[in-house]
Parts: sequence; C-alpha cells; structure tokens
Amino acid sequence: MKLINIINPAVNISDLAVICLPDDAILLRQDAVYLCARSDITWPTAQVYALDSDISLRQLTAQPGITALSAERWLQLTIDAQQVLLWQN
Repeated sequence: MKLINIINPAVNISDLAVICLPDDAILLRQDAVYLCARSDITWPTAQVYALDSDISLRQLTAQPGITALSAERWLQLTIDAQQVLLWQN
C-alpha cells in the first residue's frame, strides 16, 4: 500500500489516478483538506483520509467516503505503508 499525502487543493485527480492502485490510501493534509468538502470529486482509491486537526481548524465537514484521521492513526498508517509519497502537482 502506498500512502499518498496531498497538501495542495490544486491537485489534478486524473494525474493522481495514474499512480493509484486499489489498495493505496490518500491523505489530505493542510490546505488540501478543502477537497474533502467537495462532492464532485471521484477519488481513484477507496481509502481517502483527511487529517482531523486540519479539518477542524478550517471548520469543514468531510464528504461521505472520506475518513477523518487523528495524528496517531496517521502515524500508524505511515508505518504500515510500503511507500509514502508527497504528491506535488
């Protein structure tokens, strides 16, 4: 499983889909959590997370299918991942 971290909301989902496999996970952090409030995005993997502290700070609500993640769970997800990527547009 790859853990793909996204920190910028200006992400091209089509480009992201090229590298995603079904068991990969996407984590929205920093300003990328604004994406979790959008209902028009079809994510290329079923495991999509958003850092709960970033969601709360921006007073957002995640769309169904996006799981809010604590810092502790983020750490465990990072440890469990075979590869961790920071997605750059």
